[in-house]
Amino acid sequence: MLLASLGFLNAQDVRPKIRRACLNRSDSTLNLLWVKPINSCGSITNFSIYGRDDILGLFIYLGNRTDISLDNVAIKLKNLRSWELYLVYNTDCNGVDSIFSDTITIDNTAPDNSQIDSVSIDLVSQKAIIGWSRNTSIDTKGYLIYHVTGSNDVIGSTEQTQYLDNGTRNPTAASVSYSIAAYDSCQNTSLISETHSTIFLRSQYNQCNKTISLSWTNYVGWQVSEYQIYRSINAGNFELVGTVISNINQFTYNFNSFGDSYCFFIRAIKFDRTASSSSINTCINTPLIIESKNSYVAKASVQNNHIELSLVTETGTSLQNILLYKSENNGAFQLYQTINNTGGTINLIDNNVRVNRFTYSYYFTTQGPCDFIFDTSQIATTVLLRVNQVEAEVQELNWNLYNAFIKETQNQEILLSNSIDYNKSSPWNIIQQTNNINTSLTDNSQFSINYQRLCYCIKSIENLPNSTFNRQDTSYSNVVCVDAEPIVYFPNAIQINGFNTVFKPKGLFLNNTESTIYIYNRWGELVHTVKDISIGWDGKDQKGDFVQSDIYVYKATIVGINGKKLNFNGTISVLK
Repeated sequence: MLLASLGFLNAQDVRPKIRRACLNRSDSTLNLLWVKPINSCGSITNFSIYGRDDILGLFIYLGNRTDISLDNVAIKLKNLRSWELYLVYNTDCNGVDSIFSDTITIDNTAPDNSQIDSVSIDLVSQKAIIGWSRNTSIDTKGYLIYHVTGSNDVIGSTEQTQYLDNGTRNPTAASVSYSIAAYDSCQNTSLISETHSTIFLRSQYNQCNKTISLSWTNYVGWQVSEYQIYRSINAGNFELVGTVISNINQFTYNFNSFGDSYCFFIRAIKFDRTASSSSINTCINTPLIIESKNSYVAKASVQNNHIELSLVTETGTSLQNILLYKSENNGAFQLYQTINNTGGTINLIDNNVRVNRFTYSYYFTTQGPCDFIFDTSQIATTVLLRVNQVEAEVQELNWNLYNAFIKETQNQEILLSNSIDYNKSSPWNIIQQTNNINTSLTDNSQFSINYQRLCYCIKSIENLPNSTFNRQDTSYSNVVCVDAEPIVYFPNAIQINGFNTVFKPKGLFLNNTESTIYIYNRWGELVHTVKDISIGWDGKDQKGDFVQSDIYVYKATIVGINGKKLNFNGTISVLK
């Protein structure tokens, strides 16, 4: 009986084994976990918990449970000291003896500190991977992962020795910092490790220099020996293309041709070469530069007092700008306009011209990225027509040939109208068609009441379209007009209240309102001034009274529609 009361068991029973005693220090709650005793005869009805908070003190009763299926219990302790605990099951198979467990002390010992080996970026997911060695403490249940900020938030836990951060942190936007801590089965946590920060890589593409410039943040966590630069072309394997020492964090990569995609990442090497860390990867496309070809001036044509231009370039190229050059009267070419354009047909109007005095020449170049000149058009020069009236109704026409069509000139038409106000819908007569080399013509068109003005224009016509240049254009010269010579004669008498009551000149091609007649009496006194010769003089003086019958003197300045002035003087008899 004495042996049984001291906790000796029958041969068929096994005493309980306490596995863990953990204390929650925030509320002094004890969590006790054990292996239940084997009681073959089923004599156990309850168990009690005993403990002491001083190694020299006595164990005190902490509580009793009647649910013998339990293998853990939570007990509120009166303080946070290092308690010793044991269990007593009642009773053994003999019905008298109690079954005592072993004694255990609350686990207050945290695992040894863990340190990160490295933090790298997964090249596929672009997420951070934190890696470390297994903690040497026997009771190490897992590891806490911290995002190191002002508050050091726990972002996850694992029982493995690496962690892929699939959270909201984005190492492609900035460097991200991490630490870890080990914890045991009682949630005792080691100190937080030193911080490790990812390498944040940036790239800058310079198309003109054919370079890709890389810069990155330093790896934080251990001393770096060197940084290695790796490159992949068109999603191929990464290859080492350069190495820089630890205090340099930039690198310039030179490429030879456009059209490829380049990806890079940086690898930091630890000073003892036992660890490395890789950055995010950054990719740059180098688009092909497609040169513009077959650019040409489709036409340079005079329209009234301005010049119409049509410029044609290829589409689907790398064209960015058109540089249009201009020359007046065969002078030096000057840059006239820079036009932002990506290809096609451009129609322009040049109002800064004097089309009746000078020819104007144009050409343009096509410009791509980096001010690269692709091609240059031909020079197109407008047609300047000059007309000289050799004698009455004999007009001599001279002009320069329009030879700038991309398919050359097919033929020319000499156009005639009675109006200087030319436009594409004006009714012009074709007085002659000529070949593509003639530049002169003598015309004998006659003036008439309906044709008091002869206006000429040269129309150059391009050859028919073809598969390469699928359009046909025309180019017009300036319009030159010749006015008829004035024809005039004066009557020598008027009869007031008779048949011929008004004195005025008769004739053709006269400008009535620009012409003037002065009437004088025999003493040289001005009697009347005629300001519109179509109205004439009705025999009245400047007061409106009829003059006396007599001989009067007239002096007239007659202006023709061509601007020519003719002076006349004579006498006029006034009869009543």
